[in-house]
Amino acid sequence: MAQVIGQREDGSVPAILVGDYITAMGGGRFTPMQILKLAYLGHGFTLGITGQPLFRDRIEAWKYGPVIPALYDAIRAHGGAPVPRLYSCGTPVTSPDIGKRMDELGGRFTANNLAIVRKTVETYGEYEEFLLSYITHMDGSPWKRAFDRGGLHARIEDDDLKSYYREQLKE
Repeated sequence: MAQVIGQREDGSVPAILVGDYITAMGGGRFTPMQILKLAYLGHGFTLGITGQPLFRDRIEAWKYGPVIPALYDAIRAHGGAPVPRLYSCGTPVTSPDIGKRMDELGGRFTANNLAIVRKTVETYGEYEEFLLSYITHMDGSPWKRAFDRGGLHARIEDDDLKSYYREQLKE
């Protein structure tokens, strides 16, 4: 099977593409914090379901929960305001071409990973940013475990995410 551009051999994609897909799904309503938390949740559920990563970018324990620094750096300029365009190509989410861009982005994911990201956004996309932050750094969460081990900016490990989200899926 031919590898899709932007997709790695294990089926993962760069976190910025996950962020762009989430941004497009949100149609301009998601803030950077929401995009970060939705990408993190999508990654966790992907690990829990498939055992494989959605992305390979580093995830760290920050004050308000998990952060993917590479994605954060790309969208942080928007502060607390909704992100109005895709980072990778600059397409505004209100553009008539956004459907085409979503198809292009979606084509870079494996079918399973895309379905998990879509379901994650459909399930958690209505949550406000601070509720998403709360959900992602509760006691027992991978964020809490990383924070307790190494403090701020400690790495959140995929193995912790995989086991945690497998348990979440059982409940």
